[in-house]
Amino acid sequence: MKITPDVEALLGYIRPHKARLLQAALAMTVLAAMRAAVAYLIGPVIQTVFIDRNTEMLRLIMIGLPAVFVIKAAADYATSYLINYVGQKTVQRMRDDLFTRVHQLSMEFHWRKRSSDVMSRVINDLGNVQSAVQSVPLYLIRDLFTVVALVGVLFYLNWRFAAVSLFILPTAAWMLKVLSRKMRRSSSKAQATMGDISHKFQESLQGMTVVKAFNYEEQAISRFRRSNDDFFSETMRFLRASAISSPLMELLGNIMLVGMIFLGGREIMADRMTPGDFFSFIAAFFTAYMPLKNIAGLNTRVQLGLASWDRVRQVLDERPDVPAPASPARLGDVRGTVEFRGVTYKYPSRDTVVLRDLSFSVKEGEVAAFVGPSGSGKTTIIQLLLRFFDPLSGAVLIDGKDLRELDPAELRAATGLVTQDTILFDNDVTGNLTIGRPGATEAEIREAAEAADAHPFITAMPQGYATQLGERGVKLSGGQRQRLAIARAIIKKPKILLLDEATSNLDTASEQAVQASIERILKGRTVLMVAHRLSTVRNADKIFVLDKGALAESGSHEELMSRGGVYKKLWEAQS
Repeated sequence: MKITPDVEALLGYIRPHKARLLQAALAMTVLAAMRAAVAYLIGPVIQTVFIDRNTEMLRLIMIGLPAVFVIKAAADYATSYLINYVGQKTVQRMRDDLFTRVHQLSMEFHWRKRSSDVMSRVINDLGNVQSAVQSVPLYLIRDLFTVVALVGVLFYLNWRFAAVSLFILPTAAWMLKVLSRKMRRSSSKAQATMGDISHKFQESLQGMTVVKAFNYEEQAISRFRRSNDDFFSETMRFLRASAISSPLMELLGNIMLVGMIFLGGREIMADRMTPGDFFSFIAAFFTAYMPLKNIAGLNTRVQLGLASWDRVRQVLDERPDVPAPASPARLGDVRGTVEFRGVTYKYPSRDTVVLRDLSFSVKEGEVAAFVGPSGSGKTTIIQLLLRFFDPLSGAVLIDGKDLRELDPAELRAATGLVTQDTILFDNDVTGNLTIGRPGATEAEIREAAEAADAHPFITAMPQGYATQLGERGVKLSGGQRQRLAIARAIIKKPKILLLDEATSNLDTASEQAVQASIERILKGRTVLMVAHRLSTVRNADKIFVLDKGALAESGSHEELMSRGGVYKKLWEAQS
């Protein structure tokens, strides 16, 4: 059988556990032998004990059968445990690789993929893959061994009956092959639709304030119902194909049973078969029937698992759009000079050019501010400096070194970032402050918190620095979250500090307090700040005014006001 690339990739996760699979195969062999023995012994028990009334045989059976049952139970336990172990370990590694890959990918991937779709692959699809990985050995290998052993018993007892029983196999195989393609196609579509359902749930829950305020409930419900109906339709296509396989097997089995009763009755009446042999044959047939039915139903799980594996592998096969160079140049001791040379950039998911042939330079220790109308490219400058993206043309340099020649991790270790939307993690205060520098001492953590004017409210909380902040820091006010973000940035002691509208979401009092905290920590650092409120950039050494992705003018506040250009108009509009 030809192994496709996706199956080969799946086998790559299973191969490290081949020793346990071999142990499981041994246990399956013992289990199959014990099942065949139990089926075979039914006939002698009936013949010798109930028909021939052999007392000695009764004693032997009372000793032998319990021993067979104990061995069978031990083999059954070993089989289930080992196969479940392999399934759990396989999916554990997949889950780890998936989480790692998502963190390795560039920001372009996270812009392109919805978080709910990725979560659907982590939860739903990996569950289906695990079910398939565990089901194949259990239902194919174990039950196939059992069927082979029992077919041997059938042929030993009466080859004519055995030949009749085998006609079901090629018929069932052909039917399952016809159904498999349809099941896999429908399963893949259903999983993709489930990702869309998860996204709409998450979107409404996160934006419930807007949903309520704009009376958007009916539209949101209508959009959700369309996706829900699509999921139902695709799932029913899958289930129709899946549901028919079991009844087909049962129908074929019943036809076989009728034929065997007819043939068995004739053989017994002609004295070519004893009643004991006939009951052994019937016991072996019924014992083989359930494993055969499991094998038939296995195709459903396999197709579902393979369809889900395709979706998981799509993420695992993604590669970063901003890769680290094979032999990166060392950044060394950072001075903090920043330069853009003729930078042009367009986001992959958009058609509009964001930056057009942009050139500017910021000297070591300077505070540079970027202002301009919304959509002028201010935040893109910060993202390019962190090398979330690479320019289409031109170059971004720090200390004269092109960022494309540097290790992104070393670059980001030299920078601190405070964004407009403060992201805090479900951890305590210390854990949130030290995500960029896990080895920071208590003294350094407190020093950073004091510099950001965060120490007083931290110590006022019940557990101080050990206080759990909850999901996204919901237990804090906007000003408190922003102060923690500033402390988190400066605890790294970055030479370059990036502020992306760090106070735009705060009220006036909070903004003034946070702005004062920022100004206390600017000394000795190169600072690039994106601002919408021009009052926060008045004291900057340089102010760069952007308009439609190009540099309109630059200079100090006084110089720009005296020119009467774009900056003065923005200032007067805000004043």
